[in-house]
Amino acid sequence: MKKLNNILLVIILAFGSISVHAQQDPMYNQYIFNAYTINPAEAGIRTYGTASFLHRWQWVGINGAPTTTAMGVETSVRDNWGFGLNAINDKIGPETNQTINLSVGHHISLTDKYKLAAGLNAVANQRRLNANSFDNVWDPDDPDLQSLNIFRPNLGAGLLVYSDHFFLGVSMPRLAQYKTTVGETNLALDQVRHLFIYSGRIFDLTEKLKLKPSVLMKAVSGAPVEFDLNGVLSIANLIDTGINYRVGDGLGMLLGVTVKERLIFNYAYEIPLTLIRNNSRQTHEVGVRYRFGKAHLENVQSPRFFN
Repeated sequence: MKKLNNILLVIILAFGSISVHAQQDPMYNQYIFNAYTINPAEAGIRTYGTASFLHRWQWVGINGAPTTTAMGVETSVRDNWGFGLNAINDKIGPETNQTINLSVGHHISLTDKYKLAAGLNAVANQRRLNANSFDNVWDPDDPDLQSLNIFRPNLGAGLLVYSDHFFLGVSMPRLAQYKTTVGETNLALDQVRHLFIYSGRIFDLTEKLKLKPSVLMKAVSGAPVEFDLNGVLSIANLIDTGINYRVGDGLGMLLGVTVKERLIFNYAYEIPLTLIRNNSRQTHEVGVRYRFGKAHLENVQSPRFFN
């Protein structure tokens, strides 16, 4: 198969000036792993802090296929406030998308069981298109084949209703839309809004077994609405295993292992269901999370896949 970046180049430039509205934000199976990246209201939801790392290799074996690396830290502070800082590096073919999110969330009690959180996030986004990575270029001076380097700030917002056994969130991590062309090039790198709506519940099957189903809806202009369906079985709060189904796109399995309460290792494997499966049948994700602060020892449930 030809390099994916050559395929992307043909798609982007075949009709001259194109503005593509599609799924832009990186996606991964373990979105609940550090959910404050899609909803700033998630910051401070736990009574302890977390530091996390995640890396995704999508469509292994295809040159130029997407890779995503995310690192972050999140913690609660006094007076029901929470803060989060997350950095994401997403690369596909010749394009690199680097994002830094600073999130703040405030939590209030609605009833004895339910709380409401509202959050805001500030976004710094750098997008680069490296024309030097194109192969077999007929005219290197073609203005449509010049490198681009675009910086755009943004703001996002979200709401979250949650209890010990339930959560419902809605967010728009980037409120402003941008249409950008650079110099004389006809290539446009646009930023469009993404809407996330997600919900989940914990069912206590036995004293040591918990079932955690959840669903995530992603909507963006110019692309079909996408749904992620997940089911995770937690065993003694030490092992989490389950499945992930991205409707019409991919099917995967999830595994999480907790070591000495503080350290959590996660792994996800996904098989594509689209035509890309003719060239690659595997996507891998690995994640590590560390809990810090004394409050993690309290007997407090957190409405998450991997607590």
